Amino acid sequence: MIEWFEYLIIKFQLALAGFFGALVVSRYQKDTKTKKDIVVFVLSGAATAHYLSIPVSNWLKFTGENLGGIGFLLGMFGGAIIIAILRALEAADLWSLAKEIIKSRFGGGSQ
Repeated sequence: MIEWFEYLIIKFQLALAGFFGALVVSRYQKDTKTKKDIVVFVLSGAATAHYLSIPVSNWLKFTGENLGGIGFLLGMFGGAIIIAILRALEAADLWSLAKEIIKSRFGGGSQ
């Protein structure tokens, strides 16, 4: 049982760092008004940290001992970026955009 728990901690340590980074910042975010918004913010920060910590550390040429800090920072900023993307997608009129693209591709505009 303990080995399994240790495996999970090691496997998801960057997500855990991102989770706590997003949790710290979620209190100060203006976009997180409801509990659902806070959960989405924190989980998206954890996911961002989990998947992007190693590529970012390789890009910045940091060593493995800095991964926790990178995960924490990515969790802080990743949650805000994902929330902004979701808000932009909600505000966008994607159906009109798709119709315009189809019209322009297949000549439905001018005759």
